[in-house]
Amino acid sequence: MIINHLLFADDAVVFAPSAKGLQQLLDLCSNLAISHNVVFNASKSQCLIVNSKYVLISHPSFHLSGVSLPYTDCYKYLGQLINSSLSDDADIMRQTRSLYARSNLIIRKFTSASLSTKTMLFNAFCTPIYGCALWCSMYQYSYRKLNIAYNDAFRQLLQEPRWCSAPQLFVNNNVSSFAATIRKLVYSLWRSLNASNNDLVSTALRSDLLVRSPVFRRWHNILF
Repeated sequence: MIINHLLFADDAVVFAPSAKGLQQLLDLCSNLAISHNVVFNASKSQCLIVNSKYVLISHPSFHLSGVSLPYTDCYKYLGQLINSSLSDDADIMRQTRSLYARSNLIIRKFTSASLSTKTMLFNAFCTPIYGCALWCSMYQYSYRKLNIAYNDAFRQLLQEPRWCSAPQLFVNNNVSSFAATIRKLVYSLWRSLNASNNDLVSTALRSDLLVRSPVFRRWHNILF
C-alpha cells in the first residue's frame, strides 16, 4: 500500500522520496482545486526536506496552484513539531515551556486550595503531555528538562522545598510519576492503534518497518 498523503479536517500533508514525485502530487492537488473549486492556501503551505546522507546542491522549487512554496526546517502539524532532522528535541522543549506555564497558572490561582483539589488540578493540567508517545529521537538533556519541570511543578504546587523527594511526594499523594505518566500515554496510544479499524493504521501495524523503527523500540523499552 502506497501512502503519500495524510488528511485531517482541512489540514493536508503530502510526501514523496523525490522532488519529482512531490511535484507530481502537488500538481494533482492543483488539478483537484480547479475541477472541484477548492482553494489551497499556499501562503500557509511550506516544504520540508528531511536530511539524508546526500548533500543538496540547491533546493528544488515546488509549486502549488501556480504559487512557489517556501522552505522551512521545522513545522507544526497537528500540534507536533516536525523538523528536517526528525529530532524531537524542539517538541520536547516546547512541551517543557508549556508545562511550566500551566503549572504556574494553577500554582498562582490555587495556592490556598485543599490537597485533594491540588492533586486533581495537577492530574488535569500537567499530566497530559501531548505527543510524547511519538518521541523517539532526542537528547537525554531535553528529556531530563521535561522530567525536572514535571517534578518541580508538583513540588511547588504542594509548597514543598526543592530538595524534597519527588518520587515520595507522588507515592504519598497517589499521583503518577513522570515515568508512569509517559508509560500510560504510550500504552494508551498502542491500545488505540490496535483497536483501530483504519486501513492505513492496520497496514502500518503489520509492516516490518514498524518493528524496526525507533518509535517501536522506544515503546518496547517503556512497556516491557
